[in-house]
Amino acid sequence: MTTTTGTTSNTPLSSAMGLGSRGSTPMGPGGKMGKDEFIKLLVAQLKNQDPLNPAEGQEMAAQLAQFSSVEQLMNMNATLAAQGSANAQLLGTLQANAAMGAIGKSVLAHGNQLRLDGSDAPGVTAYVGGTGGTATLRIYDASGREVGTQALGYLDGGEQRIDLDDKLAKLPKGTYRYAVDVTDLQGRVVEVQPYMTARIDAVQMSAAGPILVGGGMTIPFGDVIEIRQ
Repeated sequence: MTTTTGTTSNTPLSSAMGLGSRGSTPMGPGGKMGKDEFIKLLVAQLKNQDPLNPAEGQEMAAQLAQFSSVEQLMNMNATLAAQGSANAQLLGTLQANAAMGAIGKSVLAHGNQLRLDGSDAPGVTAYVGGTGGTATLRIYDASGREVGTQALGYLDGGEQRIDLDDKLAKLPKGTYRYAVDVTDLQGRVVEVQPYMTARIDAVQMSAAGPILVGGGMTIPFGDVIEIRQ
């Protein structure tokens, strides 16, 4: 007499993801799987395995080890995320305190803004690369139109303070931008880093960090390279 056994078969973990249990929703392609989903899949596999050919102990041990690794990675990610958030808050607090300390002082920052307000001896500060070269100062208005130039002769390499001549100093009051063009003795363009300077009157807080306000200019605190008395 022949006895026929049901056609249940060993269900691997990847197949259990597609089968699931009645009433469950299969996970879409590329979806995230957490430890709860992993447990459900493991239980589904145990329920659907062939009783005459159950999963090998070695296979079960490997799956349990995989679950343990997933759980440890999830806990590690949560810890790193918490540390990152705490570090960001600490950095924000330190930046805010340092920015408040700049009030009443002059700062040197990356940027090419120039404020003309009729004050005495207006000028700009720039860092000239290499050994320097022949330089020309160019002033642009808010629309980007060049409104004045000044021949500077030969500028040495390094940080240079450039005073505006009478013609440029008498431009209408307002905020301008400037550029310093330098070529060396071989006619090659020399890299120039423009700076802007201002005495800070106030600090504004923004999502991107503290913003320093002074001399009619706004300067992101992250652009500041030096705070001077």
